[in-house]
Amino acid sequence: MTTATKTRMSVEEFERAYMGKRAELRRGEVREKMPASRGHGRIAMNIGARIHQFCKHNQLGETHAAETGFRITTPEGESVLAPDAAFIRKERLSLDLLDEGFVRIAPDLVVEVRSPEDSLSELHEKVREWLAGGVQMVWLLDPTRRVVEVWRGGGLARTLSDDDGLSGEEILPRFEVKVSELWG
Repeated sequence: MTTATKTRMSVEEFERAYMGKRAELRRGEVREKMPASRGHGRIAMNIGARIHQFCKHNQLGETHAAETGFRITTPEGESVLAPDAAFIRKERLSLDLLDEGFVRIAPDLVVEVRSPEDSLSELHEKVREWLAGGVQMVWLLDPTRRVVEVWRGGGLARTLSDDDGLSGEEILPRFEVKVSELWG
């Protein structure tokens, strides 16, 4: 569950005040987050571990676990968003990226897992912000509906159900997992 606070601040102020805490900054507005449920954590780890192992084996780039803060710039302002999993292709990684503070480039792939208390419209707003900030593809896993929404720059590209395969397309070439395997 996410709760918006009345506090407005810059990314730099947010980084000093909230580093290590469960919160996101959405265009200047702090949104505090409750810790995730058991089911949410299990699903996020399931997909995150699959992505990590695949990327490590194929030397494709860098993976990030839940709650890594990414600094995202859109025409509406700056935000710090924390996905459930993320991937950055190795050719986009540079030596000047710092390990401290929020990541200053947008991931290529973001995974968001919907919790039962999450509003789908609010998650769709966050997905659109990821895409506006430079993310190429977002996977929105919805265990309640047992679907994965695949989002690209133009919006919702397709919705996959249990019998479908989730593909990494050109971002994670040859990565594929059956949707039904994500929920266990």
